[in-house]
Amino acid sequence: MASESLTLVVNPGSASRKYAIFANGYKWANINFEFVDNKITGKIEHAGQQHPIICDDANLGTVSHHIMPSLLEHNVISDTDKITTIGIRIVAPSRRFMQDQLITDEVEIALDALHEETPLHIRAALLEIRQLKTCFSGVPIIAISDSAFHASKPARARHYGVDVALVEKFGIERYGYHGLSVGSVVRYLTEHEMLLPNTIVCHLGSGSSVTAVGNGESVDNTMGYSPLEGLMMATRSGSIDISAALVIRRELHLTDDGLEQYLDKKSGLLGVSGSSDDIRQLLTSEEKGDERAKLALDIFVYRIQQAIGQMVASLGGVDCLIFTATIGERSSIIRSRVLDRLGYLGFTYDPRINEQTFEPTDVANIAITSGKPIFVVSTDEAAEIARRTEQYMQG
Repeated sequence: MASESLTLVVNPGSASRKYAIFANGYKWANINFEFVDNKITGKIEHAGQQHPIICDDANLGTVSHHIMPSLLEHNVISDTDKITTIGIRIVAPSRRFMQDQLITDEVEIALDALHEETPLHIRAALLEIRQLKTCFSGVPIIAISDSAFHASKPARARHYGVDVALVEKFGIERYGYHGLSVGSVVRYLTEHEMLLPNTIVCHLGSGSSVTAVGNGESVDNTMGYSPLEGLMMATRSGSIDISAALVIRRELHLTDDGLEQYLDKKSGLLGVSGSSDDIRQLLTSEEKGDERAKLALDIFVYRIQQAIGQMVASLGGVDCLIFTATIGERSSIIRSRVLDRLGYLGFTYDPRINEQTFEPTDVANIAITSGKPIFVVSTDEAAEIARRTEQYMQG
């Protein structure tokens, strides 16, 4: 690799750290860290090969100091290559973070002030930013908003049924999330002249949401003030009556933080099943007669079907349905179960094509020939972060 100016993409999660190196818009390498058997393990993926990263870090907030030494050790880059820009995904409920911006001390303070609103995402982002500033001193870090795509939502989709003065003062709105993923899919389809006027995007992963896209812009998204609202997810409850949440708080003797942790980390597929938040494991358990696993899967599918109906209403009709993210791209069983009750919308799938579709490199249409398109599209949040980081730096 010739001497290059590189962009480092950072996607911090509560249980993992995902990095990618981009050169001139091309993804050069992936670097991932996660807990396996209570120990952090890392790996680099480059040119079809995987290289392990040995580390003894106690937490994920410090692993970024392994990036440059590991890239050099495995000859992924040369010692003349430099990381000149960093883009980091930011999930934060605030009008201020509805756009991309340079991380400054002031921006960090503003982000820290929102820590209690979405603690899982913001805590990870702040730890990462502080570590990156140490490891890559002087390199500009750009906060890439996960909500920016949803800035086009009309007021009726953004507001809760509360006093508008309260909304204005405290910014209590339905910001929506997974904007990087949906934006990536919409951009790809637009470039390939495949985006239809009224499109619904189902981002189904450990976090899940459904977005209504009208003429390439967000009309609504199931997530709200925080990523907790909307669909039931791997460990998140999704939308829940506040009175029910307060009963949980009282009966389990939880603090406010404790309640949020319970709804964020101990609910959803994990809470209902009592055994796992992994779709594959739950499907196996269901086959063995586990009624709680079956109930968890039934609720998950039902909430997606409901949300699709809501988004059809938001758009006033639908031309195309899209599945993306880990579950959406990989699980033919979940796709088929969701689609089994959507024939009234004109969505009928081909079982054979659906079964064969797994993380497609190109757009896969699993619909029958005469039906409305049902696309399975692999999302690329890292490429979207890199593109927007470079766009920001170019002014």
